[in-house]
Amino acid sequence: MGEWVDPESLQTILLGAIMALGVLAALLMRVVRRLLLRLVLVGLIGALAVSLWLQRADLQDCVETCSCKLYGQEVAVPADANPSCA
Repeated sequence: MGEWVDPESLQTILLGAIMALGVLAALLMRVVRRLLLRLVLVGLIGALAVSLWLQRADLQDCVETCSCKLYGQEVAVPADANPSCA
């Protein structure tokens, strides 16, 4: 990932993405008329939100371990967050 991405900013970004998914789910509930399609779409959005939440929880531990991955992509831990990672 890019140099600007660190674990703390990723946690904020993931939290924003989860909130956006909640808004999208609410909009889908209003717009989509067919019940089955509505349930499938809201279920997919819910699964994505849970996945993002789990990734966010994993990022909280990465500063101590100096090894961070988000969906398989390496995230650099800045030296000021943990000097032993440099």
